[in-house]
Amino acid sequence: MSETTISTSRERNEAIEALRRALAAAGPLLVLLLLILILWILSPPFRSPTSLMLLALEAAAIGVVAAGQTFVILTGGIDLSVEAMVSFAGVTAAILIAGTNVAGGQIAFGIADWQAVLIAITAGLAIGMFQGLIITGMNMNPLIVTLGFRSMLLGISLVWTRGAGINIQKGPFLNFVTSTVDLFGLRVPMPFIIVLGIYFLLWIVLKHTKFGRYTYAIGGNETATRLSGINVDRVKVFIYGISGLLAAIGGILVMARLQSGAYQNGTNMTLISVAAVVIGGTALSGGVGGIWGTLIGVFIIRIVEAGLVYMSVPSNAKEIVIGAIIVLAVALDVIRRGDVKWLRFRRTRA
Repeated sequence: MSETTISTSRERNEAIEALRRALAAAGPLLVLLLLILILWILSPPFRSPTSLMLLALEAAAIGVVAAGQTFVILTGGIDLSVEAMVSFAGVTAAILIAGTNVAGGQIAFGIADWQAVLIAITAGLAIGMFQGLIITGMNMNPLIVTLGFRSMLLGISLVWTRGAGINIQKGPFLNFVTSTVDLFGLRVPMPFIIVLGIYFLLWIVLKHTKFGRYTYAIGGNETATRLSGINVDRVKVFIYGISGLLAAIGGILVMARLQSGAYQNGTNMTLISVAAVVIGGTALSGGVGGIWGTLIGVFIIRIVEAGLVYMSVPSNAKEIVIGAIIVLAVALDVIRRGDVKWLRFRRTRA
């Protein structure tokens, strides 16, 4: 075989590999655009600006939660406490604003809403970092630690509220958080604008800071990262703190929208956040992925849920679809890593 033929074959293989990587990176976005197109064609009500803005609003809270989950999964961990943190933060803020933990009792005679929000998200940061300290200091599995905190936080929320929602009247800060902004004739929800700002900030952190590089390095090879002199434990503590902080912010967004703090506010957010992260291209094993892919994953899930409504599918089917999405997301992650033997065998033969 001539050198020219070998060179041509090598260039062709490199081009195919580059195309494969590009398609893998753009895959979630292509899926999202395809779902939008299908729903746009099949459901005329979906085409209205109001429906699109409602979709953005629905994606806001889970988008913030999934952003924090992204950091944890990038290190090869997982945070099962996020849905409980959503409930806990919302209940905490609602009780502080209402000045009571009795449902239907005294309303808006507590502290200022911005003070309540600050206390709630600070508690989320502190609890998240405490989980990180336990995980790193005692070398415990993050799944067990965060599962335990999930139970504790939900239990606290349930005890505080006695199982009922704490209704509030929104003050100036929460009115701002739940307002809309007129952009080119579209009334864009402020929660979605807040989410975009958070994602942009987190993208800068991941791509342009040492902390971001350390996050990827830990997920890629924690032992090598530790041997290179990086304080892995400290980075992990801050990462779980970020997850707790963002989950608490998500809880505030839910509480402000519903004008009620309840222990059910975070239902299914753990599963949905993990699914969104994996669908967006972040590997469950860590070290690979990005923040914007997570936002795309959130919208994919929300559009599927919206499609069920527009297609008049019974609401009970929602749980089936969410479960299928989670299984599919994990399957895609396994396939991306090349851990399916028969697929790897076919590629080798080819």
